Amino acid sequence: MTDATPKSPMLAVPASQTEADPGRQAGGFATAMPWILQYWRVALRWKWVIIGTIIACLIAGAVYTMLAERIYTANARIEISRTESKVLNMNGVEPERGGRVEQEFYQTQYNLLRARSQAERVAKSLNLARDPVYLAAFGGKAPPSSLRVMSKAELDVATRSVASKLNGVVQIKPVVGSALVDISVSTPNPELSAKIANSWAENFISANLERRYDSASYARRFLEDQLQATKAKMEDAEREMMTYAERQGILTIAQSDSSDPKAPSVERSIMATDLVALNDALNKATIERIAAEGALKAASGQASAVAGGSPSVANLRQRKSDLQAEYAKLMVIFQPDYPPAQALDRQIRDIDRSIAAEQSSVGGSSVATARAAYTAALAREEELRSRVGGTRTNLVDERRRSVQYGILQREVDTNRELYDGLLQRYKEVGIAGGVGTNNVAIVDRALRPGAPSSPRLINNMFTSLLIGLALAALLTIVLAQIDTTVRDPAEAQDVTDLPLLGVIPDTDNELAIDEVRDRKSSQSEAYLSVQTALRFSTTTGVPKSLMCTSTRKGEGKSTSSYALALSLHRIGRTAIVVDCDLRSPSVHRLAGVANGAGTSNFLSGNNDILSMVHHDESDNLPFITAGPMPPNAAELLSSDRIADLIAALGQHYQHVVLDAPPVLGLADSPLLASKVEGVVYCVEAEGARTNAIRYSLARLRSAGATLLGVVLTKFDEKRAYYGYGYEYGYGYADAQPGE
Repeated sequence: MTDATPKSPMLAVPASQTEADPGRQAGGFATAMPWILQYWRVALRWKWVIIGTIIACLIAGAVYTMLAERIYTANARIEISRTESKVLNMNGVEPERGGRVEQEFYQTQYNLLRARSQAERVAKSLNLARDPVYLAAFGGKAPPSSLRVMSKAELDVATRSVASKLNGVVQIKPVVGSALVDISVSTPNPELSAKIANSWAENFISANLERRYDSASYARRFLEDQLQATKAKMEDAEREMMTYAERQGILTIAQSDSSDPKAPSVERSIMATDLVALNDALNKATIERIAAEGALKAASGQASAVAGGSPSVANLRQRKSDLQAEYAKLMVIFQPDYPPAQALDRQIRDIDRSIAAEQSSVGGSSVATARAAYTAALAREEELRSRVGGTRTNLVDERRRSVQYGILQREVDTNRELYDGLLQRYKEVGIAGGVGTNNVAIVDRALRPGAPSSPRLINNMFTSLLIGLALAALLTIVLAQIDTTVRDPAEAQDVTDLPLLGVIPDTDNELAIDEVRDRKSSQSEAYLSVQTALRFSTTTGVPKSLMCTSTRKGEGKSTSSYALALSLHRIGRTAIVVDCDLRSPSVHRLAGVANGAGTSNFLSGNNDILSMVHHDESDNLPFITAGPMPPNAAELLSSDRIADLIAALGQHYQHVVLDAPPVLGLADSPLLASKVEGVVYCVEAEGARTNAIRYSLARLRSAGATLLGVVLTKFDEKRAYYGYGYEYGYGYADAQPGE
């Protein structure tokens, strides 16, 4: 070993330094620890609880997997389309909902697949209430009652019970990003799973068609009512129209305005038809009269040309011109009924007849024939014109009377159109309702599963592992909260609010004092560090009188008292150990001698102190045993004799170390603490509760004790780390050969 200087980091620092730098604790090392390291330390502390909990959960998962009932899952896949597969090229009864949100539509379909009515349809279609396979899978053997004929009420109750169970074994799993839906059925029987899955898909399609058929049936009933009402209105309107036409004498016939036989006919009155016919006849008569008039003019021209050279005709025409000139003069002043004017008019007509007679005699029979034809044509034209005028007058009168008739006619036509439209829609609904439209199709039918889907060993073990981890974490948190013992040096300082003088590692040796006597042991090194820290705890060095105490017995206070005195003795300081634990003495066992005359004897009045001093055989360390156990230990310790003992020993030794009783439940230690210069408080790692430690320290402080610091004893460096990873246990025992 290259350096014999103690290398333990447990060095105390003055309280002023600790207060000035809150980031550092007594001993000069920061105690702040990363949170992940804190959790790791807690896990290490309760590692066997964690491991045991996880193993127990894994065993439970394995047992469950072996004992659980085998479940078989069958899957049927269907497609639900937004666009209906129409058998006929016609619109359905339900309105188009193209603007509806896709998600809303599919969520409706999924809920219909999960509906209770869907489960009841499947239960009824498969007769599961009396199916021995189903009853054996879900209720043991089929009861005798299932073999008899059930009443309707019993069957309904059984079907509802089956439907409620089916809802628990059927899962609807939409395939993400598609219109496909998987229907998964899990039962203890593989054939039953496949049968229920296929029936579920088929019954969903049937229910979908039935809902549409029910909608068509309602539409048919509605259209039937509308047809009857419209037909009654149409018949009433026709009767009213005919009555009015009969009363007004309006007769109409159906005529087509086009040569196309498919063109619709138009109602026209007989008078209008007659007027059309008369107009056609009048036009023809006018044409004939014009032709006859032309023929007459041609014949007359020929006759005039022949008779133009006759002197008698020329004289008659001259005479006619004169009379016409005279008649014109009279018309300027008088009316045509003026007698002289009438006389002149008769003379002119007589001359015309004379001229005509003269020309007839000269022109021949051709003029007579043309005149006769013209006269006949003119008479026919006049007659037809007269009839057209009368018919037109009658038609105008009929039109005035036909206004109301037209209103009635339009009402009849409207009702007839409504009736025809409703009748056509009724026929379409009847066909669509009978054939049906479907937007659901089976893509894959369910097959008989070849292997069980549950339980699965890997999944169950993984689940058990997760449960075990969660339960172990919960137990660890609970135990960590319940366990209020001091586990590491940082907690020792936090709980006691005292400087940390040192940490004493735990030992596997049954007698820890043997480790203390070994100069190269970790125990000896640790107590040397405590002794060094005590040298800096006061301005005068290690106090002349000090005592070691603890919360309860068994925390290493006696060993610490003996080890501190031995450490001082080894560096050349004279020190003596005095066993003041009169109730449970320990120093004599550490020294390997009998508990003879000692402290109790002196307190009882024996002043021969030197006769009570013994020496350790190996190190020649002086010590005083407790002596015989007195009946009144507290009374002896409360007397002034204990101060006399310390003073008397102080004359012979530089340091007096008292092994005091534990504080909790006793009055001895507070009495002793007031008599010494300093108190070293020993705390066992994972020993006393923090509330007991705080209570004990409060009693010592109330007694006026000077607390020098805390020593953490029986510390296992394998279970905890201090500061930033400095492990305890460095010492001569850890040195390798040759170092």
